[in-house]
Amino acid sequence: SMPQYWNREDSVPFRSSFDKNSSPVREARIVSLSPLPNDPNNAPLERDKLPTGATLLAVGGTTQDLDLELLKNQKANVIFVSPGVSSQTLAELIIALHDSLEWIHSRSAGIDVLMSETLKGTNEEKITITNAKGAFSSTLAEYTLLACSYFAKDLPQLLQNKRNNQWKKYSVLELRGSTIGIVGYGDIGRAAAKLAKAYGMKVIALKRTLNKEKNDPYCDAIYFGKDSLNTLFKESDYV
Repeated sequence: SMPQYWNREDSVPFRSSFDKNSSPVREARIVSLSPLPNDPNNAPLERDKLPTGATLLAVGGTTQDLDLELLKNQKANVIFVSPGVSSQTLAELIIALHDSLEWIHSRSAGIDVLMSETLKGTNEEKITITNAKGAFSSTLAEYTLLACSYFAKDLPQLLQNKRNNQWKKYSVLELRGSTIGIVGYGDIGRAAAKLAKAYGMKVIALKRTLNKEKNDPYCDAIYFGKDSLNTLFKESDYV
């Protein structure tokens, strides 16, 4: 079956109806793989009080930082992976905890740096692997439109005028009516298209493969395959 992903662009905040005083359905015995000691982004996991049934067993950047025998005896079943962890470290921990491991979660959206033959060979029926897909789409889409505006409104000229105390007029462009080309129409690309369309821009996108969706509310045209890259460049004012 196709994996189901949570995405900030399409989801609403979720509040569990789980009774905090009842017994957990399944205990989470967590190992946090984090190369940065006291990472502030991990504070909710590593320094705050966790819900009933969730226990943080250890924090470390490599397996040398962890007592693997103790974690085996404690039947650690969840690995939380922060950016900067190597594929070798994750692979070593997967092997050490293979009898109890049930869930691996990456704080990053991309997991290419974590891939190894060990990770690829995990038993999908036993181990769930998740990532932060969609978590950063909104902020990167906002950055995309900021970058387009940077050039359209000539912000370097504006800032130079400010530094020189020269309040002279200069011409700017409108984003409305211009064309933005999006190479790779995933979560981030779609979020950027949504904002660009609100600005009145024409949106064209390039995808790796053809899918069943014929119409997209944010795209005026979708091209497929590497051979269409030059076509997208030719038609775009911003890429």
